[in-house]
Amino acid sequence: MEADKAIILVDKAIELDKRMKADKKELDAIKAELQTDAFAEMDDKNLKWLQVFGSTGTFNAAYKEKFEIDDYTALINLLGEKAKAKITRKEEVKYETEKRYKEALIALYKGEYSNEITLDDVLKGMELDEKTIKMIKKKLKGDYINDKKVIESVGVQGEREEELDAIRLCKNAELVKRFFEDLTSDEIEIVRKAVFVEDNLSVGLEYEK
Repeated sequence: MEADKAIILVDKAIELDKRMKADKKELDAIKAELQTDAFAEMDDKNLKWLQVFGSTGTFNAAYKEKFEIDDYTALINLLGEKAKAKITRKEEVKYETEKRYKEALIALYKGEYSNEITLDDVLKGMELDEKTIKMIKKKLKGDYINDKKVIESVGVQGEREEELDAIRLCKNAELVKRFFEDLTSDEIEIVRKAVFVEDNLSVGLEYEK
């Protein structure tokens, strides 16, 4: 390689590396400030998800649950063959739980489900007609980002955090009813003691690439 060319390339590489490190440092600082403000607002409003809007995209903040099974035997003895079919014991003594069943266990553990309001009630509160409600109900998952896109697709605008949280509680209640409808309050306590759920903070930027 020619000496002059090498000097140019090395200098440019160093310049780009410095710029990338400086940009990353600035980005991390901005994310940290956004995260602090977002989670303060989430705690104040008792929300699980929040979107902070810019002019070209959004900053998404959410609580993500870490799920573990502490007492497999207690779960199987209480919940029977259905739980045995949904939970796989790994050789390293780890358990892999089917997604919807895990979501139901998390909702049951945290008590984050409600039968006090129906999904129809929440959607009617957003002034949607019966035909639209019937169409979108199957698309709602109890996931903030997904559900926000669903309701926006039928013309519901604005942040709508309270309605989206109510949708999550309704969808969680559907899962709890599906898998654990016959449990007594004492049996629910046995399930709660057999698993462990820990909230972790999750953030990310969303924009057109």
